[in-house]
Amino acid sequence: MADHNNNDSLFSRRDLVAGAGMLAMLGIQDAIAGGHTGDRPVLSEEEQLALEKANAELVSNFVADYSTRDADVLNKYVTDDIIYQITPGMKDIVGAEAFHKHNANMFEGLDKVEWVNLRQFAVGQIVINDRIDDFFPYPGSKTPRMRFRVAGYFLIEDNKIKVWKDFPYPGSKQLIEPAPKA
Repeated sequence: MADHNNNDSLFSRRDLVAGAGMLAMLGIQDAIAGGHTGDRPVLSEEEQLALEKANAELVSNFVADYSTRDADVLNKYVTDDIIYQITPGMKDIVGAEAFHKHNANMFEGLDKVEWVNLRQFAVGQIVINDRIDDFFPYPGSKTPRMRFRVAGYFLIEDNKIKVWKDFPYPGSKQLIEPAPKA
C-alpha cells in the first residue's frame, strides 16, 4: 500500500514497481512502452526529415490553393474522412462531401481569398502554421468580409489532410463585417 505518511507521493516506489511488474505479467507491454511497440516502420533521420518536408509542402500548397476558391481543388488535399473544425466550439465538418459542400457554399459569395502563411513547421505527421486568412465578398454578398489570424493544426495521413483545426491567435483582432453594398 502507499505510504500515506509521506505527503509528497501517493504511491511508494514499491507500489510503482509492483504495478509495472503486474502490467508486464499481464502482457500489456504497449502500456510500458508508451504504445510504441508492434509493426511500426522505423524511419531514418533523413526519411523523417523528408516526410516532414513533404507534409509542410502539402499544407503550404493547400493554403496557396485556397485562393482558387475551387472546392474541387481543395478536396484533392483531404482524406475521405476529413475532420475540419473552423474554430473551437464549432461543430466538426466530417467527411470529404461535407467539406466540399461547406467550401463550395462559402466560395459562392466571395470575390477573392488571400491567405498568408506567416510561419509554419512540421513535426512528424503534424503541421502547425500561423496564418492570416482574408476573405473578400462580392459587393452585395450575404457572405461577410472576414479576416482572421489563426494557428492552424493539420494532421497528415498518407499525404492527405486528415484533421484540420484552426484556433484564433491570442490577442489578435479578428474582422467580420458586412460585404460592401452593391
